[in-house]
Amino acid sequence: MSSILNESQNFDNEVLFCNIFSQRDKKELERIFLKNRISYYIDWQKQSLWQKLFSRKGSDRINCFVKINRSEVEKAYNLVKNIEGLKFKDITGDTERRAVTKRALMDEAEDLDDDEKD
Repeated sequence: MSSILNESQNFDNEVLFCNIFSQRDKKELERIFLKNRISYYIDWQKQSLWQKLFSRKGSDRINCFVKINRSEVEKAYNLVKNIEGLKFKDITGDTERRAVTKRALMDEAEDLDDDEKD
């Protein structure tokens, strides 16, 4: 009997989706995600001393990040893009992968320049 899981597999497909700045927008996003069966994780950010001092009692202001599965980004964006209080992260692709690719292309171009000089 073979094992389903292999040690070389990576299952961390969680990406940063957006910032939320009000309780009302967070509740709306949660309602939409639950209705459409999109799993999410809310990462609460600590308030600075200034935010604690100047925040009003009963204020709607919060600061948190929402993380979702990479495969659900497009579907989630289409569902919640009309919520005004959300600040979306770069959802066009994996920025680490693009940075590595760009660096690899630059290194490759330098190698070609060195070959031409010889």
